[in-house]
Amino acid sequence: MTSGKPVCLATAATERFVPGTLVLIDSFLRRHPGFDGEIVVIHGGLSGEARAVLAATSDAVRFAPVPPALRERAERLCAALAPLPMHPAQFWMLEAFRLAGAARLLLCDSDLLFRAPVDELFDSTEELLCCGDLSFLAGQRVDADTFLPVEHGAAPAPGRSLLRNTFNSGFLCIDGRLAGERVYADLLAAMSPALWRGLEAPLGEQPLLNRYFAGRQTLVSSTYNFLIPGAAAIRAREGVDLHRAKVVHFNTPAKPWRPDAMLRGIRGRWNRPAVTAFRLWYGAYVEALTNARVRTATRGWAGWTLARESAPQKTMRL
Repeated sequence: MTSGKPVCLATAATERFVPGTLVLIDSFLRRHPGFDGEIVVIHGGLSGEARAVLAATSDAVRFAPVPPALRERAERLCAALAPLPMHPAQFWMLEAFRLAGAARLLLCDSDLLFRAPVDELFDSTEELLCCGDLSFLAGQRVDADTFLPVEHGAAPAPGRSLLRNTFNSGFLCIDGRLAGERVYADLLAAMSPALWRGLEAPLGEQPLLNRYFAGRQTLVSSTYNFLIPGAAAIRAREGVDLHRAKVVHFNTPAKPWRPDAMLRGIRGRWNRPAVTAFRLWYGAYVEALTNARVRTATRGWAGWTLARESAPQKTMRL
């Protein structure tokens, strides 16, 4: 790694997301063999077997339980926003904003696959490095209340404001000074149901972070967060295709470790990039299982066989 500064990789995992978390961590470490930072897995009650598998990837892995305050706020918010299909676990990554001690924090969803190093970002002096979401890629602004895209040139509705340069929150590289109890308290306070009444899409913490950090983000190439549903838009806007992507993001309900949903996904509108991306993920999964420690740990973990599941596990993020 080129940076001598301490870097922390943080992600959040549920029991059903453990295969994705395994690939995230293993693929990151294989592309950053000199990584000497900490890897934090935020969770709401992973089984001992699942934790053993993830811990086997590296001695740098530690587990951070979701505290009651965040859990309760997430549960209350999801209940207040029903029938939007949101799950409290979609807010667990906010716990990463309490992490202290690192110069840079790399906050990653558990459905990412690293294909190349990204350590050039670790030396940045920018507060928040991130990649545009689907609305940004389409050249649209977003209503700050509903988080719905607004047609180009349209004025905001009375009493409403528009967000520009909106970002996908699945890959964030932030200055360590953005983490701490003050920022964390602000983010939890913003989870008040009264502040979310207008939301019309189940996007988890993404609207919250876009509102809170509006104007402080620096957008970088989508090669660092290649959104599978945005493949055509990324290629048209930035000239980046899947094979040039450093980080691939499976931000669709069709997760590669859920075969039933995956097969439905490749029959849908993401067909071409999805077929290639799923193949890349499965190659990385097999590669992760070649780690002797991981292979030993999987003997007590039923999830390594990739269970069949008919229901989607996560709503697509814009």
